[in-house]
Amino acid sequence: MFSENYSRQTALASVQQALDPNLSDHELATLARSEEAKIRAAVAERPAMPLTTLLKLAQDPSPAVRAGVARNPRVDIPLELHRQLAGDKTPEVVFALIENPQVPDSIIAKLARQLHKEYAGEARARLASKGGASKVLGRFGIATSH
Repeated sequence: MFSENYSRQTALASVQQALDPNLSDHELATLARSEEAKIRAAVAERPAMPLTTLLKLAQDPSPAVRAGVARNPRVDIPLELHRQLAGDKTPEVVFALIENPQVPDSIIAKLARQLHKEYAGEARARLASKGGASKVLGRFGIATSH
């Protein structure tokens, strides 16, 4: 008979496996289909994740998985995928996108103009952190107040 901790231990072992830097594309794709959202989220953040799998994970019902995709530092993620994630209704996903330095400033600037004050404030802060805040923000039509 299994112990009460069996499921938890198995999930933790799977998350550890998902963090292994030597996984093949096939192994990553298998983990991306896991029943555990934490495992899917962990592999969604990996730069080596095949793009087709990332596109599928961006549609995942779990916000944690979509946030993992939003955090993914790949430089070749399609602009349309970043736009899709920027429109997500879950704050965790949008904040993960804002924190990702690979997301283009044009997407962040659009978030900076949103009515959602927390998104807008975080997006403006990211743009301002690039130096020359007035110049960067002005380029995207965002006025700064001093």
